[in-house]
Amino acid sequence: MNKLKNFLEKYENGYLFPYSRLVWITASMVLVFAILIFTLKYFWTSIPNSRKDVHITKEEIRRDKIILEEDLEKYEECTKAAYDQQVDSLKKMTPKSEWNKLFRFEDAIEYVKVQRYQPGYYDYWSGYTTEGYFYDDYEKVNVKRKVDNDTAYPVLLKRTFENQMIDSAHFCEKMRIVNLYLELHKRVPASDASDLMSEQFAYWVSWSSDEFERSDVARIHQWMDRVEGKKIVLGKDNKLSDGKRTVLEVYSKFIRKFQTDSVSENRMAHVDKTLDYLKANGYKKPNANFNILSKVLESNLSDDDMEVALNDYFENKLFKKKAENPDQDFSKYMNLFKSKVDIREFEQAMEEQERKVQLAQTKEYLIYAFLGILQVIIILVLFSMHRTMREKA
Repeated sequence: MNKLKNFLEKYENGYLFPYSRLVWITASMVLVFAILIFTLKYFWTSIPNSRKDVHITKEEIRRDKIILEEDLEKYEECTKAAYDQQVDSLKKMTPKSEWNKLFRFEDAIEYVKVQRYQPGYYDYWSGYTTEGYFYDDYEKVNVKRKVDNDTAYPVLLKRTFENQMIDSAHFCEKMRIVNLYLELHKRVPASDASDLMSEQFAYWVSWSSDEFERSDVARIHQWMDRVEGKKIVLGKDNKLSDGKRTVLEVYSKFIRKFQTDSVSENRMAHVDKTLDYLKANGYKKPNANFNILSKVLESNLSDDDMEVALNDYFENKLFKKKAENPDQDFSKYMNLFKSKVDIREFEQAMEEQERKVQLAQTKEYLIYAFLGILQVIIILVLFSMHRTMREKA
């Protein structure tokens, strides 16, 4: 008992009484000031936020869409004159293509509805009589039918706008489409332009996402030029320098990735880095190199994991220098890497679940410990008050 009494006296003299009255008053004022500040902040944040004024512009009504302030300048630059100028540029790039004959007449057969009369009938022997009547019939007629010229550029542009559901007055969206066609035609011989436009380009652009931009096509040109060591030409029958595939086959594979998906800048940077690795390590098979680039571009690995995978493979020389099929070796490596990533992510998910359980338990124990300390402090303060009152008495 004496030990406990000595401990309490030591606690009082060591922690409560050494500080002057002014210190405790100052501490109290700081706490009161803090309470005042947080009270004011509480009432201030309790006030509901007022909504900004809403106004709809003529351009938004015309487009039936919301235009943010940062996009206003871009829309102001999209005029009919600017659009017409782009169409003229496309026309100059395709001098051998059709721009004037937008339709043709074809022989066709149509069935025309006609009214015929069936006379009545009288049976002499029985005296039975039927009355005549009119009925509808169909008569085959040879006609000339007006059909669109599927190779005419104005017709293909119109169909693209319709498939993309672009209104005739939405010049920004129309200019994006024409820009894509301009970039696609940059590497096309004039003699092949019409065929490629009607058979390939129109489909790619018509059924692409809104995020498919001219810069994406330019990036593909850059990659293919680096692999081939020269500017590619998108002729109908042009082949890669190793003769394994046509240029158009490889080009189509890259286009399809950009056509429907949004490719991040980081992923495109990884493709650029892969090209550097291929060149530095003497990869000279164009078809295999294109397959490797496609694997990098289409992989569903995260950008961080992709960076590790590429660094490990090329920096640590995990490849065979003179492999017969380097693209197949790379594909096997990437499949192994992806499988290991899946395993690690599963392990992480399990560990994270365990961590959350332990965190909840630790939080609960901390609360109990805090309440215990608070009780001890209250008891010690009561001891101190009781001692002071006893000494004064």
